[in-house]
Amino acid sequence: MKLDMARINRSIADRSNVFYWQTDRAVTPEEAGHIWADRHRYFSDDEILQRVNAALVDKLVSIEPLDPKAQTNLGNVNSVRIGRLVSGASVVIRCHPKGVRNGYFHVESLAARRAKVAGLPSFDTLAVHDFEGGDDFAFHVLEKLPGTNIKKWLEAHPADEPGLLPQIGKMMARLHKITVEGYGPFDNEQAKSGKLVGLHKTFASAVRAGLGFNLEVLEKEKIITQAQSVAINNLFGDDNATLKIDGAVLVHNDFADWNLLTNGNAITGVLDWDECVGGDPVSDIACWSTFFEPERMPGFIEGYQHVGKQLPEDFQDRFELLRLRYTISKMTLRLRRYNWEPSALMKEKIETGKQHLAKSLGYFRIGAV
Repeated sequence: MKLDMARINRSIADRSNVFYWQTDRAVTPEEAGHIWADRHRYFSDDEILQRVNAALVDKLVSIEPLDPKAQTNLGNVNSVRIGRLVSGASVVIRCHPKGVRNGYFHVESLAARRAKVAGLPSFDTLAVHDFEGGDDFAFHVLEKLPGTNIKKWLEAHPADEPGLLPQIGKMMARLHKITVEGYGPFDNEQAKSGKLVGLHKTFASAVRAGLGFNLEVLEKEKIITQAQSVAINNLFGDDNATLKIDGAVLVHNDFADWNLLTNGNAITGVLDWDECVGGDPVSDIACWSTFFEPERMPGFIEGYQHVGKQLPEDFQDRFELLRLRYTISKMTLRLRRYNWEPSALMKEKIETGKQHLAKSLGYFRIGAV
């Protein structure tokens, strides 16, 4: 498949109409499959060493062999390698596909730094390189944090889950003490000069970004009816007071087990800030809830409130509204991805999403799915 990379790169880094980048990025499902389905194919070890060392003062002396199943490669966008520097320190090297413009590495680096300064176990960045054309590729080099991602830890130590859930809640509450300017995805160009600024003036505008496109996909795939689509769109209108908030905090937007490290007792690392936004703290809780069963919520909320982050009086309505928005977005992502990854796992996720969507629409009395 021959791609029009000039067209793709003109728009793929623009997040002005994006609620969740992997869902709303400006590529077709077929293009996404071609670029990301086998994202490790782009790079040789020698090439990574040569290009990354050109950006580092403390040079790489080696990189570990590629392990597509390693905890560092649980994501779906970058090919991730572990390297060792002359100083002996270990680093993580995140390589964006060749020829594809990256629109968030500078934001991610700045957000991670803001979190670390605030006391969270986040990382510092050693280098960011932007795609410059041809067979070049963007990359992000960051310090390697200790611990095992919670997903893998709980697979081996399931009895530790009740103790870790409050720790996850506490960590998110500490994150939400960090205030930012603007709402929605941050401007990557301004992040280069140390400014974390959201692309939207209001939270409502950020939440509505990409909504029309998402609803079109769900309606086309017969997940919702036209009447339901209209009702959902109206639910997120300007007159919904739930979407009117005064001031944004740093929202991770992907605070899932696979992006958190642990030693079994505490959270030792917060990773993957590529979807972070300026928004309402409840949106982070709502996003987190879409990954897991509801039985996890009480332990998480106990920890969240323990550090002084009280839930707003209208928490339930706010939570349900934002959970619906995330469910719509994730359903769109899964439906589009199924076009190039028609796996049993993806089909299962779509069916689970239908159940979540039905519950959300039931809460707002928007017909049956």
